[in-house]
Amino acid sequence: RSVETLIHALKDCPTARTILSTISGGLDNKLLVRDYSCCIDWIEDVMRVLDKNAAADFIITLCNSWNNRNNFVFWDKKEEAKVVWDRAKTLC
Repeated sequence: RSVETLIHALKDCPTARTILSTISGGLDNKLLVRDYSCCIDWIEDVMRVLDKNAAADFIITLCNSWNNRNNFVFWDKKEEAKVVWDRAKTLC
């Protein structure tokens, strides 16, 4: 079993990718498909292109996605991407 990276957990895994594609205002697809070796580089690039409201949605969505991933890894609790996004929307 390989070690999971932060960039994979937040951007590249299929559930995270689905969640990110639902952000209101839309996340530019090139920011999802570009290869990043460091998570902070990806987050900085995203923050440069989003307006303040979309940036807030993005951060809240990342937190919810991270919690979802932890629930899956540690508790074997899997939620659909739409459920995670709906929860994030209530906080935006």
